Amino acid sequence: MRIVRAFVYGASALMLAATWGFLYWQSGTIDLAAGYAARAALADLRAIDARWNAQLTAIALAPPPGALPPPPAHDAAFAWLELQALKLPNAQLGRALEGARRAMDEKEALVRRAAAGEPVADEAWAVPTRARFDQLSRVLEQSFDAALAESADYRAWLLAYSAALLALLAFFALRLRRANKGLERRVTERTSELSSTLGRLKESETLLVQSEKMSALGQMVAGVAHEVNTPLAYVKASLESAQSRAGDAGRLARETRALLELVEGESADEAALAERLAAVRKLLADKRLESLDVQLKDGLHGIKQLAEFVVSLKDFSRLERGAVVPHDVNQGIETTLRIAAAHLGKRQVKKLFGPLPTITCSPAQINQVVLNLLVNAAHATPEAGGRIVVRTSVRDAQHVAIEVSDNGKGIPKELLPKIFDPFFTTKEAGQGTGLGLSICYRIVAAHGGHIDVASEPGVGTRFTVVLPLAAQAALAA
Repeated sequence: MRIVRAFVYGASALMLAATWGFLYWQSGTIDLAAGYAARAALADLRAIDARWNAQLTAIALAPPPGALPPPPAHDAAFAWLELQALKLPNAQLGRALEGARRAMDEKEALVRRAAAGEPVADEAWAVPTRARFDQLSRVLEQSFDAALAESADYRAWLLAYSAALLALLAFFALRLRRANKGLERRVTERTSELSSTLGRLKESETLLVQSEKMSALGQMVAGVAHEVNTPLAYVKASLESAQSRAGDAGRLARETRALLELVEGESADEAALAERLAAVRKLLADKRLESLDVQLKDGLHGIKQLAEFVVSLKDFSRLERGAVVPHDVNQGIETTLRIAAAHLGKRQVKKLFGPLPTITCSPAQINQVVLNLLVNAAHATPEAGGRIVVRTSVRDAQHVAIEVSDNGKGIPKELLPKIFDPFFTTKEAGQGTGLGLSICYRIVAAHGGHIDVASEPGVGTRFTVVLPLAAQAALAA
């Protein structure tokens, strides 16, 4: 519909412009200058005729003894008259010009003969050149007046048409102004709607990102629970065993104290003394008391493992998550690997850490990136036979690189450009929000780095995170 409307408007504008151009051209095709030139040429011919008359008068008053000079020719003047007169729109001009030419030719011939001495002066006087000139003059004036009237008519039409066009332009300008105001109002309303929609989308994005973080937190908590459960069960078993042996140790202490009191007493009863001694020997014969120290050491070892894991957990998720501080990348990866141990399961994890300088970054955010990459690698590989390689290296004088590669199923080539898009996921429905890699991309970009991916279906995938030694000023602020 818009195309048809534009075509109609364009055709109408072209037609109006063509009509105005036609009127302007018609008003200029009437050559008024030709009328003035024809008048001047007719005056020249009258002057030539007057000179002929003067020559004839001189011949009649005093015939010369010999031949007179020939009379002036009229051909050039008459040709100019014809050229200019025929530009005027009047069919009678042709006949009037033809009559005037015949009269001029006849009179010029007779004047020449009279000048040569022939007695034809009276015949020359009888040629009606003046009458022909008067007739031609009347026709010329009629033609000139008609041309003036036609020119005035076209100019009046052109003026009226121009006024109509100006009025039409003013009308369309007014409509365009109103349309612009309406368009501005609609644009303002639409902009307000889009701003409101954008705000709601940002809120939704924030909620989805928070949901992804909570999902990652839930996975991490499950892994933490798994990692804590093993040493905690170890400590519990050791303490329960030690508790069962603690009663025997207490009885041994009491029996030994009673035996010492009997031995130190002045009137010791041999039967009581023998009874106490037998009880002490029986308790000492129980070998479980000898393993109490070992069990307590085992319990302390489990508690030490829990303390180390808590330290790793604290290093992984610091309270100052946005703080930009010096960070040991290799140590951060070690911590993240301990946190992700439950997700990695029995997959083979190979660490190829190169010597790295300390970088300035947000450690918690970088650890989150590494954790997401490790979890994705674990999801892409089977637990039996799965292999994950974590490599660190110095990329150049200003950057370090972290590579996480796996031998999983890989990513199809046509999907690689989309994997960092929000909400895009290759996992089955209900297994992911599609924000993990998007968050990783934003974190790395905020640090002034970049993340690349290379994958081959059936072979595996490699993610490479390149980070600068110093974080961007915007992140540091």
